[in-house]
This record gives sequence, C-alpha cells and structure tokens, in this order.
Amino acid sequence: MREIKKQVLVYLDYCEKVRMMTSATMNNKRNVLQRFINTTSLDSLQYLTNEVFNKWVTTLVNNKTSPSSINTYNAVIMAMVRYYREMGLKIPLKISLINKLKEGDARRKYFSINEIERAISYANPETELMIRIMFETGMRIAELTRLKLSDFNGRRIQFIGKGRKPREVYIKTHTLCELREYINNNNLSNGYLFATLNGEPPTTTTIRKKLKKPFRQAGFDDFYPHALRHSFATNLQLKGASVEEIKEMIGHESIATTERYLHGFEGHLEELFNKYG
Repeated sequence: MREIKKQVLVYLDYCEKVRMMTSATMNNKRNVLQRFINTTSLDSLQYLTNEVFNKWVTTLVNNKTSPSSINTYNAVIMAMVRYYREMGLKIPLKISLINKLKEGDARRKYFSINEIERAISYANPETELMIRIMFETGMRIAELTRLKLSDFNGRRIQFIGKGRKPREVYIKTHTLCELREYINNNNLSNGYLFATLNGEPPTTTTIRKKLKKPFRQAGFDDFYPHALRHSFATNLQLKGASVEEIKEMIGHESIATTERYLHGFEGHLEELFNKYG
C-alpha cells in the first residue's frame, strides 16, 4: 500500500473518532482525498510540493470542475496537511502560495414551482421522488442520500441533519403517494430509500448526476442540487412565511441562530408545512 493511502486512513480515523465529524462530512472527505490520491499518484505527503498541487488544480479546471468545488476540495486537503504538520511531518507544500479561485456571483439561483415541474416532466420515477422530497422539505443532498425507510411516518420525515441535529420535515400528500408506489415497485422493506445494489447509501455524486439530468433536459444547464434547498426557502417567502418560520422549517445550520427560533414552534412543524406546502 502506498504511504499516502495509510496517511489518509489515519487522518480519516482521527476526524471520525476524535473530531466526531458527521457521516456526511466523512464521506465528503473520503471522496475528495481518494480523488486527490488517484489524480496525483503521490506516494507520500512528504513529497507534496506546490508543483504537484498546481497540477492537481489544473486537472480539475480542465475537467470543468466549478471554482467553488475546487476551493472545497482544496480546503479538505489543506486540513489534512495541517494535521500532519502538527504531528511533526515535514511537508514542502507552501500553503501561502495557494490562492482560492474566484467563484463569481455568490447569489444562489432558485427555481419556481413551474420550473420544478418542467424538470420533473423529464425525470424517471426515482429522480422525480428525489426532486420532490428536496423541494418540499429543504433537505440537503447529503441528507437525502442517507434517508431510511424507518425515517418516514406518513408525511413526516425525521432524521439527523447537518451538525448531528434532529430534523423534522413533511412532504405533500401527492409525494407520499409516489413514495409508497416507489417502495412497492422496488420491493423495499427496510434500509436506505435510494440504496445501491449492495444496500449502501448512494454517494452525493451519484445523486447529483441523477438530479442534473432532467434539469438539463428542461433547459436549465446552471442547475445544482443546493438550488432546490434555496428554492424551498424562496417559495415559502413568496407565500408569506416569516423569516422565523422559514429558518425553523429549513433547519438552519447555525446553532446560535436556530435556537432563537426553536421556542414557540415545537409540536407545530406539521402545521407550518401544511400552511405553506
């Protein structure tokens, strides 16, 4: 086994057991670092130079990876480099010479209900169900990948979201009917809702590709999965929901911000989803 593979395994073990990072974060780190290993053919972090790193970035750019994604990938790699430097490993890479790529307009795109339905018209039953769940609940793509049948109770979905926070969301009655039909057609009884052939949860990359296809066919080449989460919030705003209600329904990632809106909504989430759904 190449030395760098061992280094990655040790670092991931630290992230999981010491830092107690979420499964979604761990999957992201694991995928990025594996891609880095395969792309650079590096034998050890002791040989990671700026020349090697620049070739990695160039490869991503040539593969038309977005600047935002490249910056995210690089942040994962830098975190591992800093960890090993703290452990005393000499790594020649000069982090000060690595610049973030310009990401352009930071404003997020959202889709109207009509645009969502237009994309759904090109989707197969599985992808349609994915789109509807994300758009109706504001669910993140990483949360969607790990949905289990046991998370569902009628229209209600209860799961552990980003930051290990319990989430409670509700889908529409129409989507519940599609969910039941999907479960029956695929003979599902337990496990992950969108499981792979070996019963494991799909990767975010797999889901992202499935979601992009119908939107591209509908003429939306600029689609990215998080736009569905933003569309969920925007749709609520257009229907008159308050900022407090939106933040509670979408499950804001900032604990400090979220706690300001917890009181007064406990036990009323179903009512809110019914009101604005």
